[in-house]
Formats: sequence, structure tokens, C-alpha cells
Amino acid sequence: MLELYTAEPNTFFLKPVIALAEKQAAYTTHYFDAAAFEQFDRGFPADVESHLQLEREGPLLVHDGVLISSTFFMLEYLAEALPGTPLMPAGAYDAYRARAWGQFLALQLGALVPQLGCLKYLRPRLQQGDQTALAARIGAIEPLERRLGWQNLLAHPAEELELAALRERLQAALARIEKALGETPWLAGADYSIADIDAFAMLRVLPDLAPEQLNPAATPRVEAFLDRVAQRPAVRAALATARSAHPERYFVPGVEAARWG
Repeated sequence: MLELYTAEPNTFFLKPVIALAEKQAAYTTHYFDAAAFEQFDRGFPADVESHLQLEREGPLLVHDGVLISSTFFMLEYLAEALPGTPLMPAGAYDAYRARAWGQFLALQLGALVPQLGCLKYLRPRLQQGDQTALAARIGAIEPLERRLGWQNLLAHPAEELELAALRERLQAALARIEKALGETPWLAGADYSIADIDAFAMLRVLPDLAPEQLNPAATPRVEAFLDRVAQRPAVRAALATARSAHPERYFVPGVEAARWG
């Protein structure tokens, strides 16, 4: 039995939904609101790895009772375990490149995109509620690293100068992606792969969060890449799973969130 615990199809939550749609796989969806801390409710599946994985509040894949956390691992697993559309490059070098992109994107976009999104959308949402109850809820989160991610988000001033500095840090990653797309049709070579799913899920929100860095003039190949991926039937199907009017505004603390302060 294949099950996916997921939230709105954005960033980390979008990746496995696209892969499952590409594979035309049958699975059960368990929707939860990570921004409302439902991942900490009693009965939510968890193990040591899911508690400690760097994406913090991201989705969980469960296959025949085995938990898989960290979305790039999910993409690799789905690519290799399920029949259907090939999502892992056949050649050894291109397979290496797909995995190398996974590591690069996790460290770069996985750290910066959630910060920008949380500061723009999640922090104001959290500030609207009962702050005493919110502090108590966050104070009960384990392990400490996950708790600090939420606490630092609420303490963060989100000044425009700091936001501008975060956006500028995206430039090196975007330049590398732009260059790669000028050398091969897709990030890991001639064929669409999990590297492209991984990148698309994080890049697609940047025209909103960092328009100076990702736009047709500054990053034409990335823009064209986003358009190509967005036109895939599986991607349209994945985005259509949204339950809110603006899934692109749905963010939770991501990689290394505890280091925001």
C-alpha cells in the first residue's frame, strides 16, 4: 500500500505529488496542515529519521508500512520502485548528475526559498492568532532543532534589507541552473528526470518571492524551463490537488531553519 502524507502542493510537498502523477501510481493521500502543526498530532506516522530529517515539516511517504522522509529520497525511491515513466537517467553519469543536483538544490534553494516564503506568508499568518497558545504549542515541539525553526521565524524581524540579502544569495544558484540549461535540455542530461521535478518545485515560487533574481530578462532559460515543466500533464495534475486558492503561498520552515537567527 502506497500512502502520502502531504499538505498544499508547493515546494517540498509538490515534489512527490508530481512524481506519483508521472508514474500514474495509485496511492492514498492523507492531507495535513503543517502550518497548523498537524504533523505533531497523535497518530501521525513518525520515526527517528522523519523527526530529524533536514526538511523539517515536509511530507512523508509510506510504502507497505515503511516510512520514507526527505523529498529527494522520495523521488529516487518512486523513480526506481514504481513502473511507468522513467524518471531516473539511464546512464551512470547522468544518474550521478541527478543526485548531485539533488544535493545542490537542497543546500541552496531548500534553505533560501522556505525562508523567503515563511517570512512573507507564514509569519503574518501565525501572528494573527493567540500568541500565548502559539508559544506553548511551539514550545512542545521535539526535537529542539525543529522547535527553534518555528521560534526563530516568529522572532525574525523580516526587514527589507535582510530580505534583499536573502534574495541576492539566490543569484549563484540561479546562475548555475541557467548555465546548465544552456548545455543540456534538462538538468541531468537529455531526458526529464527527478532533478527537474526537484528544481521545478522550488523555482516556481521565485518569480513571486524574488522577482529581481528570476525573470525573463535575468534568467531566460530558467523561465523557459519552468514553462516546459508546467505544461506536463502530470505537473498540472499535481498542482490541481491544491485545497486552497493560493497553494504557492504555503510555506513551512525548511532546511536549516534553526539557523535563521
